[in-house]
Formats: sequence, structure tokens, C-alpha cells
Amino acid sequence: MRDTSTPPARERISVVEALRSHTPDGLVPAIVALRSRLEWAVPATRRQAFEQMDFLVGMKRRRADVEQLARAYVHEMARRAEVRWHPQVATRVRVEGAEHGATALAGGRGAILSFMHHGLYDRVFTPLSHLGLPLTIAVYPYMVQDGAPAWIRQHVRVNTLGGARVVTTDIGARGFTELLEGGAMLGIASDVPGRTPVTFAGRQVLGSFGAARLAVATGAPVVLMTSERDDMGEHVRLHPPLEPERFSSGESLLAEIIARHERAVLDWPEASDLPLSRWGCPTGSERQA
Repeated sequence: MRDTSTPPARERISVVEALRSHTPDGLVPAIVALRSRLEWAVPATRRQAFEQMDFLVGMKRRRADVEQLARAYVHEMARRAEVRWHPQVATRVRVEGAEHGATALAGGRGAILSFMHHGLYDRVFTPLSHLGLPLTIAVYPYMVQDGAPAWIRQHVRVNTLGGARVVTTDIGARGFTELLEGGAMLGIASDVPGRTPVTFAGRQVLGSFGAARLAVATGAPVVLMTSERDDMGEHVRLHPPLEPERFSSGESLLAEIIARHERAVLDWPEASDLPLSRWGCPTGSERQA
């Protein structure tokens, strides 16, 4: 006979998910505030938050600044974890510069939407779809597998409520090229581990050449999407298209993409999502350290 005194882990997780999804949207800020206070009280959480922020701003800011950002980072991560379970809240995103997306697509070559794991990236694709952009989002294969963690599945769901498609990176360059030739706006994260040396936040790291390589190969313009703050609050901004033929090489295009993203990230560093996991390290010894 099965022991029913303690539900299996999967059942306990399902109960928690159900409670989250049925919590009134108006209570989300209070839940986030409570969760962030509780998590900040855990020494390991504080240490990890400091390490994440030190990676981003430690080359330019004092230790006291990093510690202050670490606390804000814990709050942002708690908010991200809760808001994804409330689609009405999650998809309430202001978009500036949407006309640049339409401009990029007007040439009939498709377009690349370059973003980083920062700010509102994890809930903006549905609002963008509602603006009429034909979005296809590139994700890792595990994110759409049956055994994917529940929060990953919810992340994908929130971003596809407006009709955005999801494709996995295993379709390769040929698959991405066909999508662009068909007129898609292909969303690609530019802060993923790769083999291309780049400089980000004053550090030498290894990034992905994917967006720049595809742009040069297909002639598709690159539209940068950044998360920002102003007097009216948080929002996402689409920037004027970068035309690949105006750059001397794919490397110079990539450098421009990274530099522009870097400015937005460093203006709001605590909104980065696990920045230490987003880049590769040049050497094995650095990765171990």
C-alpha cells in the first residue's frame, strides 16, 4: 500500500503551482515583498545575489553598491518567479519603438530580434505579438520537452499567448535561415554561452555569434530589444534596425549588438536574470573559479 502521509514531490509542486495561479492578481506585490524578505534572510541567497551583481558591476562600483544591488536583485528574481503565474499581470508591458519592428520587416528579409535575459524579457513576447509582429522565439530543446520544469513550461506559455511561435535551437542555421526568408521576426538571446570572445561589463567572456552570423548571411536587419525605466515606469524598447551591410564584418556587428545591450543592462543591473549563467568563460580554470 502506498504511504499517503507525505505527497510525492511532483504532487506537492502541483499544489503550489495551483495556489500560485489562483492567487488574486492584486496580492502579487505583497507576495513578492514577503518572498524577497524571506529569501534575503538566507545567507546562501545573499551570497549568490552578491556574486551575480559583482559579476555585472564589480569592475566599476564599490562593494557597498554591489551589496545594495544584491538585495534589489533578490526582489527582482522573486517578482519574476511569481509574476509568470499571473498572465494578466505578466503581459501588461509597455512597448516603446514598436514601429522599428515594422520597419525592419518591410524589406521582406525577415528580421532578428536580439534581446538579453534582462528586465521584462521573460514576458514581453505576447504584447509584441499583439502589436502584429510575426514572432518566432528560439529556445533550447529542453524547454519544450515533457519533462521540463513547471516554471519553464509556464515561461513558454506566457510568451506564446499572443500567437508567437517557438522553435528549438537544434533546427540549426539552415532552419533559422528558412524562417527569416519566410518573413519571420526571429527572437534570439544574445547573452548565451558560446565560443566567440566578447567583452561584456569589462570582462572577457565567451558569447554567441548566432544573431550576427545570421544577419550577415541573410541580410536580415537586427532590432535590439532592451528593458528600461523612465518617469512612467518600466518598459521595453525596440531600437532602429541595424543593417548588416553597414558593418565591415560580422564581428563588428556583434560588438555593436553587445555594446548596446550592455548599456541597458548596466543602467538596471538588478533586473538581470542569473547573469553568471549567461556567458562562457575563456578558460577552464576561470570557469572553475
